[in-house]
Amino acid sequence: MAQYILIVEDEASLREGLATNLKSKGYQVHTAQDGEKALEYLKSNAVDLILLDIRLPKISGYEVCQRLRLNQNNTPILMLTARDDVDDKIFGLKSGADDYMTKPFDLNELLARVEAMLRRKSWVGTNIQSEEFHFGSYWVNFKTYQAQTEIGLVTLNKKEKEVFEIFSNNPGEVISRKDLLKNVWDLPDHPNERIVDNVIVNLRKYFEKDSQHPKHILNIRGVGYKFIL
Repeated sequence: MAQYILIVEDEASLREGLATNLKSKGYQVHTAQDGEKALEYLKSNAVDLILLDIRLPKISGYEVCQRLRLNQNNTPILMLTARDDVDDKIFGLKSGADDYMTKPFDLNELLARVEAMLRRKSWVGTNIQSEEFHFGSYWVNFKTYQAQTEIGLVTLNKKEKEVFEIFSNNPGEVISRKDLLKNVWDLPDHPNERIVDNVIVNLRKYFEKDSQHPKHILNIRGVGYKFIL
């Protein structure tokens, strides 16, 4: 199935160059030259990813991002900025962006970021088909964070909920610790991948009859974990 990308960039040569390269990778691409046109397009069109410049005429990239998030539009956003100030990057992320790249950027790196963000979207999902996930005698409500577990009704913390959400969306797939660090902790280069293990210990306590001999949340030696229904 084709994936749709919206490029919001006022510099024509960059906008068209990005569109050409993304189309060559098989993506469907729409472009907008300012924030106003982007928001108008998104009122009636869904996309899988937005490449959003910060310095735009009429409405800035920051404001575009904020408006989308206020309207419950959770489409992944990769911000493009000529600014190299840490505060600007932090403000972009706080505005709701998922990642950023500073111009000038390497095209191959941008394409790799796009691929990774779309893969992450398919993992976590911007919309859960059902707010409740059931397996065996257990269930998890992703909206309330409540779960029926081996020790009764509990409230998961944010990390426990997000890790289990990834597992439930990807049963049978090997999920690496590095991927969990990137998608849940936003720490893709953290030197200690073992910080994930504390969450796994708790999830096994909740969803395994014998946490020392798990049947659902399996360890894949040297890689990460696999969730089995």
